[in-house]
Amino acid sequence: MGEDYLNLYIGKAGLLISILGLVQALISSHFERWMKKFFIYIFGIMVGIVVFNLIGQYVSLQPDLIHARIFRFTLFWESFLPSFLMLLLTVFLLLSSGETNWKRSRLFCIVMALWIIYVALLIYAQFSTVIYSIDDSNVYRRGSLYPLLLGPPTLIMLIDAIALWRRRHHLSAKQRLAFDIYIIVPLISMLIQMFFYGIYTILLGSSLAALFMFNYIWIDQSERYYQQVEENKQLRIEIMLSQIQPHFLYNSLGAIQSLCKTDSVAAEKAVSTFSRYLRGNMDSLFNDKAIPFEQELRHTKLYLELEQLRYEDALQVSYDLQCTEFNIPTLTLQPLVENAVRHGVRGKLSGRGSVQIATNECPDRYEVSVSDDGPGFDPSKKVQNGHSHIGLANVSERLQRVVGGSLSIHSAPGAGTTVVITIPKEPEGVG
Repeated sequence: MGEDYLNLYIGKAGLLISILGLVQALISSHFERWMKKFFIYIFGIMVGIVVFNLIGQYVSLQPDLIHARIFRFTLFWESFLPSFLMLLLTVFLLLSSGETNWKRSRLFCIVMALWIIYVALLIYAQFSTVIYSIDDSNVYRRGSLYPLLLGPPTLIMLIDAIALWRRRHHLSAKQRLAFDIYIIVPLISMLIQMFFYGIYTILLGSSLAALFMFNYIWIDQSERYYQQVEENKQLRIEIMLSQIQPHFLYNSLGAIQSLCKTDSVAAEKAVSTFSRYLRGNMDSLFNDKAIPFEQELRHTKLYLELEQLRYEDALQVSYDLQCTEFNIPTLTLQPLVENAVRHGVRGKLSGRGSVQIATNECPDRYEVSVSDDGPGFDPSKKVQNGHSHIGLANVSERLQRVVGGSLSIHSAPGAGTTVVITIPKEPEGVG
């Protein structure tokens, strides 16, 4: 009777811990999307396991056939649901160590094979008494092959422990500690319950291990988040400064000064354009989220208006906009257009050139292309213009970080250059 009360308290404690973990996972920030999903799944499954356990504890005390059948049902799910935790742990380990193609990983295939064996044994146990049984009087007994049922889960935990050791260099110190706790504590609890039946050590051990793992990963992710915030602030400053080059300021102000002598109305319009352009650059310092493409396009058009003060008819700009209803990081289009103007117009002996901005919608992505008819270059060779290289690198980094996008360059000597931005319709993630 003392064990019954102890197990009841363990079940209630496990339920409280699991619900607490689930609420934390639902409301927590600073997690990558796939990682947040992982912990929601973990604690959601834990809640289900504990609920079935508590129901099973109650019905197991009633010595009749109906309660015996209910007990068999709850015991099956109490044994089946934890197997998903083992699969999730393996996937989480693979993703955390940088293996995005986890479905083809040898580790995952081995774990999946062991999981299938475990599920097969569990299903077989429902029709045999050699693993465990519940008779019509609602009495539970372990069979002679009961240790065989715990074999696959034990092997999975050991394999994950070895995989963790081999991938430790890809993980932070807090991640390694989180995985150690989540693997070792349930493994010890499983071995204890294997030899000392009566107390639900696995239930309490798994709940505590999951909560500890969540908190260590949350601390690690928060530290990375705030570090990334600081790096992003510096990056935005660098991007903004890279767009306001002295030669561009001097050329724009010189063109405005000339207009003041010949056309005061045009000069007034140019000053307004110039101020709005600078304000757009300053605003980007405080915005690290994607904005509507049309907003980014308006800012780019301000830049082109200023450049056309200098080049006049020598710079021809055209648009082929098939779609505009999507978001894009700030200051990603304008740097590409600036490169096109620099190389498409200044790079030609004639001093004349054209730039085209185009958009296209595909089933799974949006594409933005910036093309010029300049002299082109060999993309396989190292870029000599340091400013252009840094600008493109910054754009590529922002695309990947903010919207999961990418940047590609298509060029050849004498054939002009086209730079293509690709933005997935759904950010890349798991599940």
